[in-house]
Amino acid sequence: MNHRYIKVYVNMWRILPFYIICKHCKHKDKVDLDIAMWKRKNKELNEYSELFLFGYFAMNMIEFRNVMLNRLHRNKIGYVISRMLFKPLESLYINMPPEKIGGGLYFLHGFSTIVAAKEIGNNCSINQQVTIGYNGKDAPVIGNDVTITVGSIVIGNVVINDGAVIGAGSVVKHDVEAGDIVAGVPATSIKKKVYR
Repeated sequence: MNHRYIKVYVNMWRILPFYIICKHCKHKDKVDLDIAMWKRKNKELNEYSELFLFGYFAMNMIEFRNVMLNRLHRNKIGYVISRMLFKPLESLYINMPPEKIGGGLYFLHGFSTIVAAKEIGNNCSINQQVTIGYNGKDAPVIGNDVTITVGSIVIGNVVINDGAVIGAGSVVKHDVEAGDIVAGVPATSIKKKVYR
């Protein structure tokens, strides 16, 4: 058996309280979408129970902890207990209230990433070394099913519409249309895809 799987069983004493707290928090519907999104991104785990999946992600994908801790932000006791059980990735900053972030938030290698948008929709994927933030007074709005790849910068009063993809190392200075794939500095459209 894979050592990552064994870690889950050995650490179930930590996983179970964290799971129960997250599944009974104010944002439990978003937690369900988060777990479903992480499961879609890790298809080899499809046969396992939700509790096992939660534990696997908490033990082996530290970015998942940050997402769950963000969901508990308004639940002080749950947050403190969960943070004692699971240390988050210190270089992944989700500087937004959970009310402004849709469910299904996924980070692939969240190292050195800052997320401070006005709002983020459902099922968004964000890679490492991404900056989403304010330009002094305004912050971006990120739609549903958006993918923001490694090293991208999205700052200021821009709207990234549903289904858009931001290419690696791009700097977004203007709105991005639904289903648009953009890249470059400044980012420009390189391909349209059908988004439904």
